[in-house]
Amino acid sequence: MRREPIILVIDTPPSTADLLRFAAAWSGITTGASVKLLRVIDEKVLKDTTMAVDAVGPIARMIRDDLVRKSVEEIESLLGRYGLDTVVKPGVTVGNLMEEITKAVDEARAEFVILSSSLRRPIGSIVAEVVGHSRSNSVVLPAGVHGLSWERILLATDCSVKSESAAKTALEAAGTFGSILTILSVISSNEEVQIHAPALLDRLTEERRAHIRRLVEQARDMGVRAEGIVREGAVPDILVEVAGDVRADMVIMGSEGRTGLQRLFMGSVAGSIVNRVSCPVLVIKEPFTFRNPSGHGPSRRRQTSA
Repeated sequence: MRREPIILVIDTPPSTADLLRFAAAWSGITTGASVKLLRVIDEKVLKDTTMAVDAVGPIARMIRDDLVRKSVEEIESLLGRYGLDTVVKPGVTVGNLMEEITKAVDEARAEFVILSSSLRRPIGSIVAEVVGHSRSNSVVLPAGVHGLSWERILLATDCSVKSESAAKTALEAAGTFGSILTILSVISSNEEVQIHAPALLDRLTEERRAHIRRLVEQARDMGVRAEGIVREGAVPDILVEVAGDVRADMVIMGSEGRTGLQRLFMGSVAGSIVNRVSCPVLVIKEPFTFRNPSGHGPSRRRQTSA
């Protein structure tokens, strides 16, 4: 079934303003989709609040209703401040944080889910779980980030067939927005492989380099300034290091894997890097098309040698 042009924003106070501003900008350069915002008030936190003041029955319900009302008023105030009150549809609910988010993601069938790196339960972050569970494309914002820039894109790929949509997205974005594109592939190996199967590791390295060269050539044929990097090590660590070295404005990664394990692995990688980079992380699950806001077709920068 084709996804509707919807962007679902998972609200995370105090990042609401950043998420809203980013979602509005994202809608403008992708599908022009409608934007829905969901704030979940964690029922465990609410229960602790009511128990702290010995509130039960009607008084507890009054506290709950008052909290929901204040949340709605806060969101509507921000929507009005940024002129988004006719663009974003807000919703506030009380329940189990992960369950309510999972339900909303499944029901919305959104093309994109936008969330903050600060999304967490009292016991810790749930960014990896949300990204891993979702079959939608996801954008994760580091704390304090609300701007959208495409000047420098870092594509992280494992060079598999299932990562082709992420590569296509990065190439299209770089061509559309005149970006500088860095294509990174990280070979993850342990000491045992290095000792007992060095030939296998060498072959894998050469295969990755050949694939990256083809992607770089494809990008340059499109008029995109591109370079390729193949490194060996821990995927999150190398990704964060290279993102800093190239001053990435957007990290793109992804897999079209449909198994829960494949999706959870991608969510785990995204969750492990998003608080260590200073730019949004775009996780691609399904292909989509950018909309050039200028309306005059893709913008191109003159190719220079890499």
